[in-house]
Amino acid sequence: MRQAQVLVYEPDGRLANLLGELCRGRGWRLRELRHEDAVLRALVDGAGVLVLRVGRSLVEELTLLEQVRWSYPEADVVVAGDIDHPQLATLAWDLGAAYVLLPPQPREQLPEIVAGLMGEAAPDLGTPSVRG
Repeated sequence: MRQAQVLVYEPDGRLANLLGELCRGRGWRLRELRHEDAVLRALVDGAGVLVLRVGRSLVEELTLLEQVRWSYPEADVVVAGDIDHPQLATLAWDLGAAYVLLPPQPREQLPEIVAGLMGEAAPDLGTPSVRG
């Protein structure tokens, strides 16, 4: 049986740090990835949740979201970013994100969101980012 995994695609480890305690406590594998091809290879080992930080290179990041949703439809993708951008949120939803975490939502909600997507008790997430 494969170990449940949480993948984090980001440049600096901030989101992975938020998820470390959650993953250790639940026995989930936490993998920090920096390259798109590494994300796609990691998903072969089992879907789980991908946390995709956007904002540095939107074309590549949103292309990765689309590739993941197409190739691994069982994987849930959380799109996270640092700017309040309703059009970006709408596009991420349209491309298949399971959740979009952009300001004004606090990034500290990320562990709750990931736990819910991994099948833990449904967290109280409040209102998600605006959809279209």
